[in-house]
Amino acid sequence: MAPELEKRVARKRAYRKRWIVAIAVLIFMIISIVAAVSFKNTSSSTSADSPIAVVEKAKQAIGLPAHKKINILLLGIDERKNDIGRSNVTCVVTVDTDTKNLSMLWVPRDSRVAIPDHGWNKIGHAYAYGGPKLSEQTVANLLGVPIDYYVAINMDGFKKVIDALGGVDINVDKRMYYYDPYDEGEVDNDGLIDLKPGMQHMDGNVALQYVRFRHDEMGDIGRIERQQKFAKALLADVITPSVIPKVPNVIKEANTVFKTDMPVSEMLNLATIMNDVYKQGLKTEMAPGKPVYIDDLSYWLPDITATRKQVAQIQGLAVDDKYLASARNLTTEYEKSLLKSKVIDAP
Repeated sequence: MAPELEKRVARKRAYRKRWIVAIAVLIFMIISIVAAVSFKNTSSSTSADSPIAVVEKAKQAIGLPAHKKINILLLGIDERKNDIGRSNVTCVVTVDTDTKNLSMLWVPRDSRVAIPDHGWNKIGHAYAYGGPKLSEQTVANLLGVPIDYYVAINMDGFKKVIDALGGVDINVDKRMYYYDPYDEGEVDNDGLIDLKPGMQHMDGNVALQYVRFRHDEMGDIGRIERQQKFAKALLADVITPSVIPKVPNVIKEANTVFKTDMPVSEMLNLATIMNDVYKQGLKTEMAPGKPVYIDDLSYWLPDITATRKQVAQIQGLAVDDKYLASARNLTTEYEKSLLKSKVIDAP
């Protein structure tokens, strides 16, 4: 091959590789963005002591198929001045690399859970107590499956990335108006959410209002439904050719606002199936349970057995006696922890 032709081929390969990496980062940023409301590379070694190998052993130990399902914890962090913040959104993305299916399981922010070494509290407090790793452990204990990686983004990062993408089109189904003095000085509009119904092209600030709003009869459940709708709309926009020129700026913003322990090699592997994921449809679900007041504080009380059955279906696990016994044991722990508390079903 002539030297000049070799150079052109090398340049073409390098260009293609850059765009593959860019699209990989973009895809996972898009999925993560939805969980942001409310590239730190690690080794991709497959040695016996590497994180990936450890995760595979853990999966096999509890009966999960080896390297077929990948569970990614998405955390939307509400950071405040002089405060590490809490995860206002907790969502587990499960990617099936064989069937090319992707499922998103939202865990309501008020879910009452056992946080290792910190007792019973709302799931968002796990991040405040121990960052993403404690959040991973808490979610894994609740759902009964290991978490492979985490991706975290805060509210400011959400707005920046949406703006870099050029916004997103959403049909707002009803009037949304609320003022929260707690947000004054922390988010744009000083805590005011003011949206009118109808199709809208949202920039980062307006999109943040849309996915944060929860002050209606549906509360956090309605907000989760809007976040699911937003995720699907955003994924549809991202796979269009018009987004390609925006990728460099999106990646620039993403590098400054995202935290993750996912290796680039894994991003590349998963990015190759995203077109198939879109064609099959993004599956979105919410962990079942009910709203309650516990000692006059509002919580979401998870239905452990129903949640574990839901997770088993997503993971492709058989719901056998052993699996159900584990769910019953955790249910018993919940019941014991509430014996001295006043529990009232929320209206």
